[in-house]
Amino acid sequence: MKKNIKNIDDCVLSEFSFWNDENVAFIKPAEENGKKMWFIYAADGEKIAVTDDREFAFIVAKQNDLNPQLVQ
Repeated sequence: MKKNIKNIDDCVLSEFSFWNDENVAFIKPAEENGKKMWFIYAADGEKIAVTDDREFAFIVAKQNDLNPQLVQ
């Protein structure tokens, strides 16, 4: 996977580095344009997708054969 980690804060990067598994997707809540969104990242920090629905974020990860993990 392509590394694209410049837009992720240091706290999240340290959590990503703990998991050394290409089959993990990280689901992180964040606010964007005043709305709560759910960001989906690959284990290397690459942003996969963004949705406004938490459950859908987990579905997207699973449909891509990834094991979703919530990152707070």
